Amino acid sequence: MSVRIVAQLAVRDSLRGEAHAGERAEIAAQLSRSGENLPGVIASHAGAHFDFSVGGGDLTWDLSFESQDALADFSSRVRSGNEHGPHEVMAALGVGDAKLGELADLGHQIESAEFAIPESLAEGISRPGLIGVKRTLWLRVLPEAKPNLVARFERDTPILAAAIPAIRNWRWSRIRTTHPYPMETRWTHLWEQEFESVDGLQIDYMSSPAHWGYIDGYFNPEMPEQVVDVWLAHLACPTRAPVLTATHTR
Repeated sequence: MSVRIVAQLAVRDSLRGEAHAGERAEIAAQLSRSGENLPGVIASHAGAHFDFSVGGGDLTWDLSFESQDALADFSSRVRSGNEHGPHEVMAALGVGDAKLGELADLGHQIESAEFAIPESLAEGISRPGLIGVKRTLWLRVLPEAKPNLVARFERDTPILAAAIPAIRNWRWSRIRTTHPYPMETRWTHLWEQEFESVDGLQIDYMSSPAHWGYIDGYFNPEMPEQVVDVWLAHLACPTRAPVLTATHTR
């Protein structure tokens, strides 16, 4: 199992909107390139979100590390940057290495960054090396949710992957926020999927009876089994390289 970081980043207001889609895509490309030069990183991919994404930032950045020590070093740099404000995170990641100058410069374009360390509960791979669409759902289990319902929700979520063939690769994770890699976050879980096309997400997934008829109750405040906060982030981006299977194809 790879050691990973998943991040959502928001760009400056002046870079939002349809007119600046190309600039956001270029920032994503810069993140992908620069991330590969970070110590201990074995795969880096960033993508600019489609306009139907809601509740989160403008870019998703996925990083895979060669070891827990490399992940710890990255986490330490992020914490150091956060102490001075969101604009300083990219600069902190680029400190001390001339090859990371491009990454440090991106600090002027990034308004905020949220990082998660996912700990996989389950995963499935049917298309190693897929280049298509990655969707990341960031969610927060309500603190008052009953433990037995949370446990059932964690068991049931992967049913979607079995019920929706358009989901080619997927990973269902808790977010680690405790020692030895503390990273403050408002989220508790990540539900990641890869599709061949936007239609796989927008049509096959979103209209699936399994999605609305079975799993939706955990998200619906009118249902007794609700465990998930209505505030979540549904983020999707095109991929230029394998993401969830990046370390399987090397």
